[in-house]
Formats: sequence, structure tokens, C-alpha cells
Amino acid sequence: MPQNAGKRLVEAFSKQLEKIEYFSSMKNVSPNVAVHELRKSFKRMRALIRFYHFRSDDIFVDSKNQLKYFGRSFSRMRESFVNLQVFEKMSNSDVLIAEKKIKAAREKLTQNNKQLIEKGFLETEGYLPVQKFGQSLNAQLDVLKENQPTINEIIKELQNSYIEAHEIFKDLSPDSSPVSFHELRKKLKRLMYQFEFIRYTQPRYFKSKTFQLNRITEQLGEDHDFFVFINEIKNGAYDFDSEEIEILENKIQHLREVNFVKLFPRLKQFFNESPPAFSSKLEINIKGKMK
Repeated sequence: MPQNAGKRLVEAFSKQLEKIEYFSSMKNVSPNVAVHELRKSFKRMRALIRFYHFRSDDIFVDSKNQLKYFGRSFSRMRESFVNLQVFEKMSNSDVLIAEKKIKAAREKLTQNNKQLIEKGFLETEGYLPVQKFGQSLNAQLDVLKENQPTINEIIKELQNSYIEAHEIFKDLSPDSSPVSFHELRKKLKRLMYQFEFIRYTQPRYFKSKTFQLNRITEQLGEDHDFFVFINEIKNGAYDFDSEEIEILENKIQHLREVNFVKLFPRLKQFFNESPPAFSSKLEINIKGKMK
């Protein structure tokens, strides 16, 4: 495999590690922004480290597990902030709920976010393990470069990512569980990050694919946000009665349906190739291009 591909992978990791160092230092950024950016970096590196999937060395296995751990550790903090954003969006629309209850719920959502951030990230200095992990992985970038994946291994990983996403998609319908849509989003996010890395081999092809995936994953993200929000509201901590919860559920269902109007055509367009056809086109666009 040409050396520049391995170099580009190391550069991609290095860029994310720089972001981790910056946002975990909490300089000039709000805690919610820091959590969001750190979480994105962990997800991106998890997608990239899968190119080393065929390596059994401890560094790759341990790094993959730690990236997964850190990404998940920020999930509740991030979701609490998104819940507040969704609620603001809904309360600014025509929701037939007393303003007094809207205000009380907003305050509780705000307080919940503040407590999660303080306990999980500030008071316990939860950012210090993040910094330590980033420094440890940064010290081992040479190992990544020395163990760079082959062209066939990169292609195989991209094929696997597409196949896993396609398997979920083929069984989806608008009535499918939000959990299924979220699983699809995770697979497509991984594929998008991998495309972003490999697109230099064939910019026109991969730029188009990445653009499609970005729009799709944004919409799938909205659907997941609606699902998390309504479950938070239904936990009984916000003093909404059954009629008010039904109003909010109906509003959420309407927003999901509006979202699906554009989502499903885009999903069908992206998955218009069977896995074998996708694999063939992938090889054409990568093999011989990595010079």
C-alpha cells in the first residue's frame, strides 16, 4: 500500500487528538460544547481504527474499547442538553400546555443538564482521564503508522460497514422502532467518517456519498432526539398529566412523520446499490487510485 495512505490515517488521528486536548482543557468553551466535540472525536476515531480491524495487537483492541467507553460516558450529558433544545423547539410552537408548566419543565431540564455536566465532567474532573487517554494514544501514533492497513483491508472494512447498514435498512419501515433507526444511524455515521478519510482517492465519488450520508444521519439524529426526549418527559419528573403527555407525544409523532417524508427517499437513493454492486464500485474507485 502506498505510504501516503498510512500517513493520512495517522494525520487523521492526530487531528482528532488535538481536538481532544483542546476541548478537554475547557478553554473558552462551554461544557456542553466541549462534551459534544469530544464525543464526535471519539466516534470519528472509532470509525477510523476499524481500518486496523485485522490487527490483533493490544494497542488496537485496547484503543477501540477505550474509545467506545469514553464516547458512551458522554451520552447522557449530551442527551440532556439536546432534550432542552427539543423542548425549546416544541414550546415555541403551538403546544396547548399552560405556560406555567412549560416554564417549570424548562427549568427542570436545564437543571438536569447542569447536574449531569457537573457530576460527570466538572466536579469529578472527568476530563482528566480523557486527557490522559489522548496523550497515551498520541504517543503511539508511530505504531499506527508502522502497522498501516493494506488496500484490501481498507476496502474490506468499507464493504463490511455498508453491508451492516444495508442489513438494517432492508427491514426498516416508517413503523419500525426508533431503536432500529438509531442503530442504522450509528452504522451510517461510521461509514461517513470512513468515507471522509478515503475520499482523497476519488474526491468526486466519495464527496457525493459523504454529502448523502451527512443529510441522512442528521435526519436520523433528529428522530433519535425525539425518541430520547419523549421518554425523558414520560418518566414522571416534569409534572405533566396524561393528557399533556399525549399532546407532546402527538407533536413528536407529527415531527417524526414530517422527517420521514424526506428521509426514506434519501435512504432508498443511498442504498440503491446491492452490497455486491457497491463492493465492485468501491474497488474501482480505490484500487489503483491510492498513489
